[in-house]
Amino acid sequence: MTENRLFKSFKFFLSLFIFSSFIIACSDDDNNNYERETKTIYETIDKTMSEWYLWNEELPNINSSSYSDVNKYFEDLLVNQDRWSYIANLDALIAYLENGTYKGYGLAFKYDSEDNLRVKLIFDESPLASKGITRGWKLININGLNIADLTEDDVLNELDKNTSTFIFENNLGEQKEITASQQEIDQNSVLKREVINYEGTNVAYLAFDSFLGSSEDALNEAFDYFKTNAAKELVLDLRYNGGGSTTISNQLSSLITGNLYEGKIYSKVFHNDSKSDENFTYAFSNQSSAYSFERVFIITTDRTASASEMVINGLKPYLGNDNVILIGSKTHGKPVGMYVFEEPDFNLAIVPISFSITNANDEGDYFDGIPVDFEISDDLSRDFGDPEESNLQAALQYINQGNFPAITAAKSLSITEREFKKKGFDLLIDAN
Repeated sequence: MTENRLFKSFKFFLSLFIFSSFIIACSDDDNNNYERETKTIYETIDKTMSEWYLWNEELPNINSSSYSDVNKYFEDLLVNQDRWSYIANLDALIAYLENGTYKGYGLAFKYDSEDNLRVKLIFDESPLASKGITRGWKLININGLNIADLTEDDVLNELDKNTSTFIFENNLGEQKEITASQQEIDQNSVLKREVINYEGTNVAYLAFDSFLGSSEDALNEAFDYFKTNAAKELVLDLRYNGGGSTTISNQLSSLITGNLYEGKIYSKVFHNDSKSDENFTYAFSNQSSAYSFERVFIITTDRTASASEMVINGLKPYLGNDNVILIGSKTHGKPVGMYVFEEPDFNLAIVPISFSITNANDEGDYFDGIPVDFEISDDLSRDFGDPEESNLQAALQYINQGNFPAITAAKSLSITEREFKKKGFDLLIDAN
């Protein structure tokens, strides 16, 4: 494969959500291995999709001349099974995939089972984090408007404003009023790393959000920390991790397995029939910070996708199904991946599903999601790494007692919890 087709140093990316915020008109990149000629944006998309789309034989025959919206045209090309392919503003996508850079307040929300809008995650650079806001705080008022009186779209409209006044409330009923402005955020993909001494056992806990270029050093630091503190068990929290670079996915799995399987097959990649000569296997890599864990507890939700699922599936042939233990709710279900095709003259990135993925045992095809071993509701009331947070608590009890806790009605999987709805770039980054 010609590397200059793809974005920077990463061979391919596994982004989760459809990105549909920009209308772009362009011509081909001189660095691409296409014949140099003037093309419309529609012709450029058609060429890439017909060549690289995993389901290229199922592409519909539609007339681009009847479209004035390139995003709508692209979406109409996709097969029903495809929930993921997107086109994007190239500059914005590169900034995000390299460093998680975007403009916003640096946090994300989710409605709990009682319809409270809670902070589900917050990045270190958020202006609200410096004021003491953490995961679990409720947003009760924004710009003088009570959240309980607003629709989701109303809240989105307020969060779109460059400056807003927030009133947050913690579990003790204490409130904080904060006025903050949107700023350029470089998201930290490691949200929390610590070693918890639980009943005499040192348990490594890692909350990880997005497999980005900037994740490499952060993951190495985390595993060096686990090694220094003699951790014996690992809880990997991927509950909102929608994916990213498979290079970082490989790194994380190699760190977890302590280089024991260096050179052995981590995953297998398959393209459409016309690109079958591009198929390859991906081996576990050597990691200087690797620290071997015999088993791993992974916290998941339906937002756990793509490169996150690749880690789960890739570890199972080596650690064994009994030692890759999933807690929470079944994963998103994305056993396929994407290449990023750059068209800089248009400032366009075309990101189609281009391949399917299996593990070393040829196991894949989990379009319905990977089921969990212990089903429990997402606990939005406590911060990452809090031993009283019910998902982490379940893992700690299993480590200590060899069984999971009894599920109460309050902790059973809730059908009323829902993710905060967003569109376009906000949906891709899953943060405000």
